[in-house]
Amino acid sequence: MKYRVTISADSLDPNPEVTEFEDFYEAEDYIHDSVNRSIQWHIDHSPYIISEKEYDELLEQEIALTRLEEI
Repeated sequence: MKYRVTISADSLDPNPEVTEFEDFYEAEDYIHDSVNRSIQWHIDHSPYIISEKEYDELLEQEIALTRLEEI
């Protein structure tokens, strides 16, 4: 079975990043790495310390911009 991962920069992104994988675990790893990379970018570029609550909100936002589907 093949899987398609779609990752948008924001909710109105006209050209989201679309990647296809042969195995579910590869797609899952890709999503995990992408979400962590994006959150780390926010942390690195924030002039303020990110609280646990803010971290959880960032995680929720990034996951909401990610879609995994079977094709």
